[in-house]
Amino acid sequence: MTFKPEGPGSQLEMLRILRQELTLKEKELADQKWVFERFLESPTWRFTQPIRWTINQIRKAVGNGKKLSNTSIATESETELDLGEIQISALGDGNRSKKIFATHYRVQLESFLASGSSLELPNSATPSISVIIVLFNRAELTFACLRSIAQCLKADTEVIIVDNASTDETPRLLDRIRGAHIIRNARNLNFLLAVNQAAREARGDFLLLLNSDAQLLPGTVSCAHRTLTSSSNIGAVGGKIILLDGLLQEAGSIIWQDGSCYGYGRGDDPMGPAYMFRRDVDYCSGAFLLTPRVIWEQLKGFDEAFKPAYYEEADYCMRLRAKGLRVVYEPDAAILHYEFASSGSLDRAIRLQIDHQKIFARRHEDALKSQCPPGDQMILAARSKSRGDRILFLDDRTPHTWLGSGFPRARTLILSMIKQGCFVTVFPLSEFREDWDVVYSDLPREIEVITGLGSKMLEGFLRERKNYYNSIVASRPHNMKKLQSIMKAHPEWFTNTHIIYDAEALFTRRDALFRKLGGNPWTEQEEKKALTEEIALAASANCVVSVSEEEGAAFRQCGIRNIQVIGHTISADPQPAAFDKRSGLLFVGAIHSEASPNGDSMIWFLTEVYPKIKGRLGESVCLTIAGLNNSARIRSLAGSDVHITGHLQDLSSLYAASKLFVAPTRFAAGLPHKIHEAAARGLPVVATALLASQLNWTNSELAICENADDFASRCVELYTNAEKWLNMRNAALDRVKKDCSNENFDKTVGALLDAARRS
Repeated sequence: MTFKPEGPGSQLEMLRILRQELTLKEKELADQKWVFERFLESPTWRFTQPIRWTINQIRKAVGNGKKLSNTSIATESETELDLGEIQISALGDGNRSKKIFATHYRVQLESFLASGSSLELPNSATPSISVIIVLFNRAELTFACLRSIAQCLKADTEVIIVDNASTDETPRLLDRIRGAHIIRNARNLNFLLAVNQAAREARGDFLLLLNSDAQLLPGTVSCAHRTLTSSSNIGAVGGKIILLDGLLQEAGSIIWQDGSCYGYGRGDDPMGPAYMFRRDVDYCSGAFLLTPRVIWEQLKGFDEAFKPAYYEEADYCMRLRAKGLRVVYEPDAAILHYEFASSGSLDRAIRLQIDHQKIFARRHEDALKSQCPPGDQMILAARSKSRGDRILFLDDRTPHTWLGSGFPRARTLILSMIKQGCFVTVFPLSEFREDWDVVYSDLPREIEVITGLGSKMLEGFLRERKNYYNSIVASRPHNMKKLQSIMKAHPEWFTNTHIIYDAEALFTRRDALFRKLGGNPWTEQEEKKALTEEIALAASANCVVSVSEEEGAAFRQCGIRNIQVIGHTISADPQPAAFDKRSGLLFVGAIHSEASPNGDSMIWFLTEVYPKIKGRLGESVCLTIAGLNNSARIRSLAGSDVHITGHLQDLSSLYAASKLFVAPTRFAAGLPHKIHEAAARGLPVVATALLASQLNWTNSELAICENADDFASRCVELYTNAEKWLNMRNAALDRVKKDCSNENFDKTVGALLDAARRS
């Protein structure tokens, strides 16, 4: 009979039985059940809501963690030593939860042994990954670890188990394991020597060191492997280590100047923003560490100077970095960790840790000089090995391409900064929350995104990170206004910070057009006053970024001199379908409300323009509206010939199949990204004169319209004339290549960053 990992239902049933047997308070049991469900059984653990999100938000976002000791453990591997008592007072309820889980795991182990079952582990003849596990007693924790391997690992792996002469049920358990390569030592070699012993037997291209008191969570190994193989200069990848009480043990680790070590984020929420982005670190715990076997062999594994344990993986990672290789923390790789599973002499453990720190400090004396000195105030600076400029980017939302409204441009601006070696923190000032898979759906994982705080908590965030950022970019006037008020109240926070105001657009002009369309226009004096107040926000910035030369000139006219014009960047990628293979009209844009520029444009088009087009071309002409749509009226106006797609990840098929792109915008400011994108995909565009003026394009690149009749006529003309359609397509493609060059965009962003460094 083969033992199979239990499903969620049976796990919960066992937990309920266990709860009846334990004499604990009901609340304590409920808390442990909650943790168990979220972090042991749920295959979508990374998408769960933060455990204690509403408690102490600033601390969680800032990510200073809870420092327990200046010198933390370099490894908690399976040896005869135990450091649990060193920090037991700081663990709080963690010790109680460990007792509950230990009892739970023991029930499972005894049931398994009594059943006569066996546990099948993956066993490949040509493994990609060799998993190395060292045992010394605690068979119940080993069983939980091996079950997680059986559930989470693919067939292209092998498992190498070294038993260091365990005296509990471990030998009986190993007799029931199938598929693993088991080494039974006659005496306890301790952790370091046993790891080196197992590595010599490994056949995989990669070695995964895994503590026997750890449990893999779904997707962990594949995520770590994907990161490790993404670049030839990565020497090791570690992950997030979560304790049994649901709090963080570490998210990568810091080595201080004196050789002491610190697990970043200890005691914090593992789903907090500070722990959800990928970064280079000093080292990662050997509780979960993936490294190429060829590199391990070149470095001759763990240095025996650190036997039996402590500091061996910190030393290994330091030697990796001395070879020019990176050590990377991968936030989507995570294990559940019992921690301090073994038992032994506390005094000896402390002596070993002190002695090995001295050895470590002597061996890496030169390298340690560049490390940060120990201290809470240095944690942020030390958490990452990035040496580029640190930039805080303030905007309404996480800048997804599908949001429109200037967010695609903000995204490309951030990507250019990343490309030029900067570390970027994005702080959405609205309190809109997104699941982490959505946050990073179109952003690199190296970006830190501070979700869930909003504008009300910006001041507290800046207080905690004062003078941390080289530059702060505030996008849009209302966000710059918020930052400006904090700067006035606390100028000392920004003494070494370059402030960049990304105007995104002159919103006064958009608002003036909106009022005019509504029949309530501003007077000339009112509009001038509003424009002056908006541009005055730029006075407190060191530099102003404008989207176009036209809007840049407006800033200069009001006395703002330090202007950098940064528009859009997009590569020409025309879809190949010919004129006669296409049909229908296409509009792409996020419609957040009916009063927004996109909402107004579609209502106007559906009521005033589209009926005229169908009157001349027939009822078969269809319209596709792609993108987020929050307008009930637009849905009510859409007949059977109007297809509303909602948000789509990929628009390629629409650009390839449609014949014309329509941009009927009547009020807006800035630079219309939708036209650049449509033109880059090879789709001719019919647009209002307003958008043409913003682009500074002519009738060669656009079909420019003044009113509804004109808009309908130009659509009909291009829809039926293949020669004009092709000429306009080609002219627009040429203009996109000129106006939206990736090279020029990066060069301009580089100049912006250089100016910030010189200020």
